[in-house]
Amino acid sequence: MSAQTKVKNFFELVKTARTDPAVGIRIVKVTGDNHMGLYVAELGPHLSVTAHYHQAGSEIYQIVHGEGKIHTGVTSSDNVVAWNRSVDVRSGDCFTVKEWEVHQLENTGCLPMIAIIICQAAHIGHDRFIVKGAIPNKS
Repeated sequence: MSAQTKVKNFFELVKTARTDPAVGIRIVKVTGDNHMGLYVAELGPHLSVTAHYHQAGSEIYQIVHGEGKIHTGVTSSDNVVAWNRSVDVRSGDCFTVKEWEVHQLENTGCLPMIAIIICQAAHIGHDRFIVKGAIPNKS
């Protein structure tokens, strides 16, 4: 006989999530295992996640609530980022960030942004490399 399925509500979980000081976003694991997880994150109005990248595996994002921009680029050996053109995102939008791709999610709205992120558990820990610098010039 199998164990009963656990059901969790990510809107309730994000209310109690603590801010991750490394990237400045409230994030909590909703479900998954030791290798892969589904996370919910909340980013306050007019804030952005610290620019960073991961060496192993992609991340899949779905914006559940709010609006903003996703900034992506590549970093050189001296940690200078060559930014791509920023892309507007809003509730209902999905996108993938590839391994080694520098990314920085920005909330441009007046309300909190809520996003679902599917990624390897290591992305929340040891496979996260911070890139110094601010959001690229808005274009």
